[in-house]
Amino acid sequence: MKIFGSIIIALIAALTMMPYSAGSQELVINKQDVDRIFGLKLAEWNAQAKQFQHPLGWEVQVSPPLDTGVIAGAFDPKSGMGLSIQPLFRNGQEPPDMLIVGNYFPPGTFEFTEKMKQGMETATRKDLGVGYSVRISFKKTTSPPPGFDNIDIMITPIKR
Repeated sequence: MKIFGSIIIALIAALTMMPYSAGSQELVINKQDVDRIFGLKLAEWNAQAKQFQHPLGWEVQVSPPLDTGVIAGAFDPKSGMGLSIQPLFRNGQEPPDMLIVGNYFPPGTFEFTEKMKQGMETATRKDLGVGYSVRISFKKTTSPPPGFDNIDIMITPIKR
């Protein structure tokens, strides 16, 4: 379990980077870690998510148990940034059907455009390879105040 914990710490660290840096369309998502999450069953995910520690000391919380699996999240009150990792399990015997990585930024951080979204999806697909389908959604929320600019990365394995 310690090996997986370090992998998740690395994943969280990678995913907390700005997802769309100036002049770059590269999202930082580690294929190896995504592969590992898709290799877990519900009970394994729920147990291991409770061991998360954010490398920058962000406050980490795990949601109450859900039928689809717990949500692990980290938040930094100083920067107003947050992260959530949510695999969606259909049942306890199979790996998740989808992984949602939520990135939360202070309001006004991004002016979302279709071109930006397409660039991020293309970069993420390239990073993850042909075994995964990727969709990205943007939304602005007002709750909890002051709200967030939210980027959700939805990853599903392609069945062959």
